[in-house]
Amino acid sequence: MLTDLSIRDYAIAQRLDIELHSGMTCVTGETGAGKSIMLDALGLCIGDRADAKAVRAGADRAEISALFSVEQLPLAQAWLEQAALLQGHECLIRRTLTADGRSRAFINGTPATLSQCAELGALLVDLHSQHAHQSLMRRSVQRDLLDAFAGSADEAKAVAEEATAIRALQQELDTLRSASNELAERRDLLNYQIDELSELSLGDTELEVLESDQSLLSNASWIMETVHDIAEHCASLSDQLRSSVSTLNDDRLGSKIGDSRELVASSQIQLEEAAAELRRFLDGIDLDPQRLSEVEARLD
Repeated sequence: MLTDLSIRDYAIAQRLDIELHSGMTCVTGETGAGKSIMLDALGLCIGDRADAKAVRAGADRAEISALFSVEQLPLAQAWLEQAALLQGHECLIRRTLTADGRSRAFINGTPATLSQCAELGALLVDLHSQHAHQSLMRRSVQRDLLDAFAGSADEAKAVAEEATAIRALQQELDTLRSASNELAERRDLLNYQIDELSELSLGDTELEVLESDQSLLSNASWIMETVHDIAEHCASLSDQLRSSVSTLNDDRLGSKIGDSRELVASSQIQLEEAAAELRRFLDGIDLDPQRLSEVEARLD
């Protein structure tokens, strides 16, 4: 049962509060008095689509709140309990709509979707109008009326709870089946890749060698230029140090400089050996494009 309806900045209504009591309430008025505004606002609370144009001119947003008593609505109580939204014997549905078209809905203070509002609204409100479908045409309403006539509301609630549990289990089963199918597809892919690797008959270190060769061959020009420059630089430094060693051998420097002379001489020898080693490395680089194609084909 609807007990309170609060409307703020909706259509032409700036502020409207309606308190309803048990029994029949009749709202009358001439055409244009705003009777349909109340019904439209209530419709927003139970899942109707919102139109930003419905926000009152000059206002930033519209807000509609509908308070229901669910004490004698076991199906609504069951729905709220299943959604963890049950709070005593009252249910508050609130809908906000901004002038830029953004809309939000809340059930007992918790954010909700329009579909949830519509599902719950079908258990709370029955709107009749000359352009609306009558709820008596809905099978779910027909079943509810039959259950009410038979006095089996408690049994209907129990069946609804069991049906909800079954749907949850079915969804869990579908999830597990989907996961099982994904695992099977993953297993097939891995088996295919294993077969492909087995056909290649790669040696224990062949993959590392192929990857090293690919990197070397792909960058051969840059490597040769870089290593050549470094080798030339080492040779130049070696020549300079050789001249320095000759100078350090002058007797006028005395014997105390002997350790320094040995260090410089050792550095000159190491630079000379480094230059020679780099040249040998350059001599071993193969620029054959065919070899690069073979390596990449093997890796593919």
